[in-house]
Amino acid sequence: MIIDIHTHTFPDALAARAVAALAEKAQVPALTDGTNAGLRASMRQAGIDLSVVAPIATKPSQVRAINAWAAEVNRAGDGLLALGTLHPALTDWGVEINRLVADGIPGIKMHHDYQDAFVDDPTQFPMFHALAEAGRFILLHAGVDIGLPPPVHCTPERLARVLDAVPELVVIAAHMGGYAQWDAVEAYLVGRNLYFDTSYSQVDLGAARFTALIRSHGPARILFGTDSPWTDPATELASLRALPLPADQLAAITGGNAQQLLNR
Repeated sequence: MIIDIHTHTFPDALAARAVAALAEKAQVPALTDGTNAGLRASMRQAGIDLSVVAPIATKPSQVRAINAWAAEVNRAGDGLLALGTLHPALTDWGVEINRLVADGIPGIKMHHDYQDAFVDDPTQFPMFHALAEAGRFILLHAGVDIGLPPPVHCTPERLARVLDAVPELVVIAAHMGGYAQWDAVEAYLVGRNLYFDTSYSQVDLGAARFTALIRSHGPARILFGTDSPWTDPATELASLRALPLPADQLAAITGGNAQQLLNR
């Protein structure tokens, strides 16, 4: 089973506008139209069985509607599994975590640059503890976002403080632990108890360093991700399979590890 742990789609009525705005910010062309149907089409071309959709609330007021949409996506199924979201400034996060559990949503996505908060702000730690107690994981944008100015709100060093404070929280650090901050990833995160996803990192790291980072962190803690629509899933999967890694490790990275995390 091939699982893409990191993709983005939007409700059909918002997709064209949202994708155009994000593409303009990052100066990166979108490779699908940002709809669920568009993602499914790219999955079929790449041979991907399941894609995890990672929505982001940029305002606390958006959280409930996004989580309701995620539940709708999951009821439809057909190869997609949507995460929920929370916001650092949300006050009734306990209610939302209970809804995530009731709706069977396995985790959340947060992007602290868009949410204008540092990931290691201790005011979030009770929310992180509650997520862990509820058996929900968190997928974090980690490192630089090429569409946004500094500061970087989830650096490897800051994320390491979260791991120290909430060791029971299951964390996926996107972009191999911290996009464009891989020296710091090696200094603060490699070998620690968290997952890295491969999204939007292979080209920038280069095959040799990308492979070395997988080996040093451990293939059992690496998850295949594409950041679709910002990369082509078929190309990302082919590049990953071309790495000099044993077949069993590639199988774990491209699906086995995610199957265990998602209980699929």
